[in-house]
Parts: sequence; C-alpha cells; structure tokens
Amino acid sequence: MFAYIVACGIKHPEIVMQQCLLETGHLGTTFLMKRNNLFAFRFTEEYMHFVSWKESIEYYKRWQDKHYKNEGENYYSFLKRIHYSGSPDYVDVLKRVSIRKG
Repeated sequence: MFAYIVACGIKHPEIVMQQCLLETGHLGTTFLMKRNNLFAFRFTEEYMHFVSWKESIEYYKRWQDKHYKNEGENYYSFLKRIHYSGSPDYVDVLKRVSIRKG
C-alpha cells in the first residue's frame, strides 16, 4: 500500500500511511476493510465504499489535491486545522503510529 501511495504522487506518504494504519486498526478493522475504505472517508454520515483499496488511495490523492493547497504547511498541522478527525487527539495519536515500508 505504501508503494502505491508513493506511486500516486501523494504528498507526505509516510503520514498518509500512518493514517491508513490508524483508521483501519493496522488493516484489521473489518468494517472499513470490507468497504476498501483505508482512510475512513465519509459521504455525509455514511462511510464510503470503494471497489478496491487502490481506489481508496486514488480518492485520497484527489482529496489531498483539492484541500492541501499550501505545501509549506506542516501536514500534521493541516490535518488538525481541517479537523480530519473528530478526535482532538487525532494528530498526537497519529504521530505514534509506526510504519514499515516495503
């Protein structure tokens, strides 16, 4: 998944992979994994469904291109500023997620 995140040209791929792991419980959350929704994206109050996990990553790329306009802004600060998660501790928890690339 990390390689695909990088291949899609997503900015800050390590942080995005942390998001993927956090949101899916290290890819173990059946609820989101059945929906191929690696980032807990919602449309209104409903979690979105994707045909494949790759489609979820491609959606993230489009979402990031639309919302992350100031590439000089710290990405963690951006996620906090836009309230990516309803949890006020989201960024602090996200920073503690370790990823293994490869």
